[in-house]
Amino acid sequence: MRTERDLAPEPRESGRRRFMIAGEHVIVRAFERDDAERCYRWMNDPNIVRTLKTRYPIAFQNEQEWLERAMHASHNERHFAIERKDDRSHIGNASIHDIDWVSRNAWFGLFIGEPAAWNRGFGSDAIGTMVRFAFDDMNLIKLRINVFDYNDRAKHVLETRGFRQEGKLERDFYREGTWHDIVILSIFREANS
Repeated sequence: MRTERDLAPEPRESGRRRFMIAGEHVIVRAFERDDAERCYRWMNDPNIVRTLKTRYPIAFQNEQEWLERAMHASHNERHFAIERKDDRSHIGNASIHDIDWVSRNAWFGLFIGEPAAWNRGFGSDAIGTMVRFAFDDMNLIKLRINVFDYNDRAKHVLETRGFRQEGKLERDFYREGTWHDIVILSIFREANS
């Protein structure tokens, strides 16, 4: 079996080796401080924020503080940057959080922030890469994700990756003058085998 070391291109800075998880078209890696500007831009893009449970513009200082916490996460969360494998550009973010090490389940989240990377399969590959990492390396047996019911693209990609709707939280989030339902999708390790 090939490992992420076999699949990953050399890091941009040859003096440093970063922890990476390789997919077919993406690499999931640890955050670095120089990711702050992109993260800030994405978290203030209405097209991206519309898919997340955040409402208000974020100051650059707040994004830097969040990134610092993400780089030194607690034992029950892991945060990652998503890069394209071909050119190593940072195109999105992912996390596995609220990890229950006893029950071996967790929530996860992911978005592709670079518009040039939308609808090109990077999100699907990142989902598959995160699921494989959670099950094979973290020894989890279940992953869950919340998705706005209006986010048909995300629901479709998740379902093609083996996720199934487990529940719905009706009228759970108020945005843009109306209430929105949140769909809970999950995948089990055996469904991913």
